[in-house]
Amino acid sequence: MNDTLRPPTFPVPPEIRRDWPRSQFSIDAIEGVVTEALGMRLASAFQPIFAPDGRTVLGEEALLRASLRRKPLAPPNAFAAARASDVLVGFDRLCRTLHLINFATYARPNRTLFLNVHPELLPAVEAHGVYFERILESQGFKPADVVLELLESDVTAAEPEALTRAVANFRSRGYRIALDDFGHGHANLDRLWATAPDYVKLDRELLRLAGRDEKAARGYRQLVALLRDTGAQVLAEGVETTNELALARDAGVDGLQGYLLGEPGYRH
Repeated sequence: MNDTLRPPTFPVPPEIRRDWPRSQFSIDAIEGVVTEALGMRLASAFQPIFAPDGRTVLGEEALLRASLRRKPLAPPNAFAAARASDVLVGFDRLCRTLHLINFATYARPNRTLFLNVHPELLPAVEAHGVYFERILESQGFKPADVVLELLESDVTAAEPEALTRAVANFRSRGYRIALDDFGHGHANLDRLWATAPDYVKLDRELLRLAGRDEKAARGYRQLVALLRDTGAQVLAEGVETTNELALARDAGVDGLQGYLLGEPGYRH
């Protein structure tokens, strides 16, 4: 292959080089910085989270875009492949690093990045946190710039003491915590109070139901009020119609996320 046709490369952080000695970050004109692992191509997408005015960006959620043989691969399947190969921790680090590198290329000062935490990594949070902070620093970030998202279903399933230790460790390092997909299936209030998240992201189906039924709409407003009383900021997920936007605003949410306002993608 002619050298002039090779995509430009991006320096690989030494922490990642140790986990993935053959890894290489290359620059794609459309997708930004990309890499490969376990035969998969990995890229980042970011979805903005807006203030209630629908214009001011409060932060962005990083989402993995994986493909295998040029066919899209759902993130849970990508992580399942990493687990099967016994490299789950290293794969999670690689994905987070990829997101940070891409976010750093365009993010404004005082930017906030929402990153998902894989539930199986919670018990190893102390060692994992030290490692990840070195990568954060290498990209010009600090823990206060990051909100770590925990799925409500994972929080409910977690052993209470392990969950408490993990959340306390995250907080001691300066990270903020978000409880994601709250209300998916059922809302576990005792775990909510134990976790004391900085943000609660309401499951998109709750907003969908509120748009179809007035009783559900009243329940949505009451739930937002209850969650805000705990001190958390409430974010409405799945805002896809103007009616849902109006309902979320009327309920008094602190932030909005959904395709109506901004689709996930790489931002130049």
